Parts: sequence; C-alpha cells; structure tokens
Amino acid sequence: MSVKLMDVSQIQGKPRWDEIKTAGYAGAVLRIRNSKGVDASWEYNYKSCGEQKLARGAYRYSYALTAAQAKAEAQEVLRTLDGRKIELGVWLDLEWNKQRELGSRKVKQIANAWMKVIRSAGYECNVYCNLDWFRNVCGGLDAQYWIARYPQHDTGVLVESLKPNIGEAAWQYTSKGRVPGISGDVDLDEWYALIPTIPPAENPQNPYKDSGRLLKYNPLTVGIPRDDVRWLQWELRESGYQIQVDGKFGPKTELALRGFQASHGLTVDGKCGAKTRAALIAAGS
Repeated sequence: MSVKLMDVSQIQGKPRWDEIKTAGYAGAVLRIRNSKGVDASWEYNYKSCGEQKLARGAYRYSYALTAAQAKAEAQEVLRTLDGRKIELGVWLDLEWNKQRELGSRKVKQIANAWMKVIRSAGYECNVYCNLDWFRNVCGGLDAQYWIARYPQHDTGVLVESLKPNIGEAAWQYTSKGRVPGISGDVDLDEWYALIPTIPPAENPQNPYKDSGRLLKYNPLTVGIPRDDVRWLQWELRESGYQIQVDGKFGPKTELALRGFQASHGLTVDGKCGAKTRAALIAAGS
C-alpha cells in the first residue's frame, strides 16, 4: 500500500495546494532550510498544506562535514519548526559529494549526530538519499530510508521495475513530475512505511479532576490503556509529536513529553503534572 506525495521547495514557488489535494496527493515533504537560511516557501507551504489537511514533512540538504556541524544544522531545523506539528517527520538529505569523500564511517557519524538532535526533541527523523548512497555510503543506519531512483531518461512517469525494494519508507521516482497546482517540474514520491495516521476526530475529554495528579512512565502498567494517557497523547500529537493515541504511557510517549517540555521552558522530567498539563492546553488552544 502506498500514497502519492511530492517534495517541494522555493523552486516551485507557491503551489496551489487545493488543486494538488484534488489531484489525489496526500501531502508533501517541504524543504525547511537551505545553506542561506529558511526556505522562502517554507512558511507558505507549511500553512497552506495544513489548511488543506495534507500531511507535512520537512527536509534539509546537509552540508555538515563534522558531527558538530551536523548538530548545528539540526538545531537550526528545530528552531524553525518551533515545536510545530510535522506529520511525516524530518528528513536528513544526504547527497553532497564532499561528504562522500569523507567515507562511509564518517558520514554515518554525521547522520547519527544530526538525527539524535531532532529525535531528542520528539520528532521522527530519517534519511533521504539515492540508491547508490544507500548501498555504498549510508545504508545500515537506525533509520527509515526515502530512496531516490529515476529512469535514465526521466519523463515523469513511474517505472515500477525501478522500485528499490530494500524496505524503503518512500521512493522518489522522478524529478520531472507534473501536477495540477504547480508550474514546472516537481519531485514525485510513492510513500510506504510512514503513511500518516489520522488522529481522533475529537480531543478526548480532559479526565483530570485532581490538579496534583501526575502521569508518568511506569513499566509495570505500560500495557494498560488509560483515558488520561490518551488525552495526553492526543495533545502531544496536536503539538507535532508522532506517537500513537493508544492510552499506553510507554517510552515513546515519555520521549515526546520530554521534547514538549524542553521546547516550552518546563522542567524536563517526562512527567505530566499541573504545569505541563496547562502548557499542553495552552499550546492546543
């Protein structure tokens, strides 16, 4: 099973996202930054996709040659996201020749440092690269892969025989796609493993009665669904954290909660008490 997506940047200007949705696309991965700063179309694309209820991801082409530079790039991405929802996660774009010259081991060190920063804030973070890079440079990371592979003579048409078939999360199959709502060429994608899930249509009622009540991870009760945990997870999803709304307070819920607390100036303890609860409500209002 797959859905149709695309990836865009300021090169595509300001797409007409209503037409793109009508054409059957489920969302887009948006360039968030380039070497000069925030992508000129990022804010427009983020807002417009949200208005059309299209799933959004963010990507950044990396120029990092050290782990320290990788961390700095990732921190810039987090500052631009500013705690906002991003349904398809953040993608590290690895394709710069100067990185490849460093060798596979160093590239993987850079990638791990980059992804660790993003994940520590509660966001999914994975890797975009072409098939050659996957096989010879950066394959084997603890990540999902979005793989680029085009026909030799790319005409914008999906050629099924070129599907990478390496368990990829997504396949970018052309850079010459044409869709209603965009003037000129655009990258088109088949999206597999990270198909966005739809959160509950309505916010579960806040079950808190006791203002001092504390929610936290407990390995002895993690498998027991609870309405108060479901409320917490829903609010975290509304703030952009990719977790299931299943009522089970496990490690992923705790990680997302810590990310929310860090981005809102709260004590980062992974526990949801009165102050964190108030911040969640304020963030969702």
